[in-house]
Amino acid sequence: MIVDWHTNLSPPKENEHAIEYAKKISPTYVADPITFDQKVASEADEFVIITMNFPRLGEMVQNEFVAEHVQRHKGRAIGLACVDPYEPQAPKKLEHAIKEYGLRGLKCSPVYGGFDPWCEEAWALYEVCDRLNVPILWHQSAAYAQFAKHEYGSPTYLDKIARTFPKMKMIVAHLGQPWMEECVVLMRKHPQIYADLSARFHRKWQLYHGLMVALEYKVTDRLLFGSDFPLRSPKEAIDEFRQLNDWGPDVKMPRFPDEVIEDIIYNRPLSLIWENGAQG
Repeated sequence: MIVDWHTNLSPPKENEHAIEYAKKISPTYVADPITFDQKVASEADEFVIITMNFPRLGEMVQNEFVAEHVQRHKGRAIGLACVDPYEPQAPKKLEHAIKEYGLRGLKCSPVYGGFDPWCEEAWALYEVCDRLNVPILWHQSAAYAQFAKHEYGSPTYLDKIARTFPKMKMIVAHLGQPWMEECVVLMRKHPQIYADLSARFHRKWQLYHGLMVALEYKVTDRLLFGSDFPLRSPKEAIDEFRQLNDWGPDVKMPRFPDEVIEDIIYNRPLSLIWENGAQG
């Protein structure tokens, strides 16, 4: 079974800055519901849809919008809410998105949101997630936006949060790039932390290095496949992943095990994070 752990959905009118960047990587960057169904729902058996709500950068996709599309794929899809911690009554909005809209976790990014991961406002959201037993997907990594705040991007920030909420499962998107070694060490330290590989397959050397470190630290069983649609479709991402070791005849590199690549693609069920998977 192919599970795409990291996909994005946007209304037809999207953020112009995001589109401009994304088209440098994917000339066919479109994330509207119709294209999502054509590219993701037709290629992956199950998938996680992420809400992006970062007002300071002009990226605002509503939780309701994502929840509606999740319902269209009931039994196959899981949706994650996104709430700006500085919004009035942010904890209540997050709880509403989970209880009323049926979303099943939080997408959190201090880098995009521009907040200290340990600030009181953000901490209140973590407490909601812990109380409701839902996970957090972190964009705890570098970002393309000029005014994103990299000073809040290190995966090491999550160590304190993981110690405080040891039963709350967390996923670090993009293997925490470019701080992949920090992410891997964090995974070794905290068994409730996973990482997805989304948006790394076209960064071949970076991904290779990160995977080799993960192999050395014996945490590859908690690495998750993700396309980061619309940057890639699931099929495109899988094709690139399988080419990881293709350096050409004149380059001699230790081979990342092909069987581990296939294991990551096919053997990462949603039940790793949600007990009943997409069935709820």
